[in-house]
Amino acid sequence: MKRFIYALLCVSVLFTCGPAEDKQGMESRPAAVLAAERVFNGAYENLDAAVLDRLLADDFRISYGSQDSEKDKDRWLGELGQLRLLFPQLRIHTDSLTITPYAELYIVQGLRTFSWNADGEAGSYQERFTNRWRQAADNWELTTTKLDQVR
Repeated sequence: MKRFIYALLCVSVLFTCGPAEDKQGMESRPAAVLAAERVFNGAYENLDAAVLDRLLADDFRISYGSQDSEKDKDRWLGELGQLRLLFPQLRIHTDSLTITPYAELYIVQGLRTFSWNADGEAGSYQERFTNRWRQAADNWELTTTKLDQVR
């Protein structure tokens, strides 16, 4: 009888504890999203369309706050490739990243600065971005980006 009560107590304790990996997985999600965001930003800064293509969801959309236009993944990647032709000395720098969980998504916000020298004249442009990441299988994919020009 004593063994039966001991076994019952052990079983009840085991069933009331959730799996440890679920909690650990939840805690590591922001770090995994930030890691994906850093890979994305590095690829964007180098205009590496192949890496960007792997990080973007198939239904990826990018919108511009000052315009009522939206682009899909293929159109955006195609236009990105033209930047290097238009601005051969283009430099892109990303900073000020913040991450916020929202339902099943993670929202990353930051500031991106473009600087270039074209035809002997220097130029620059800043934009604030909001990226929404979702988990797909074992990876994180970027689903939407909203851009706003910094004045």
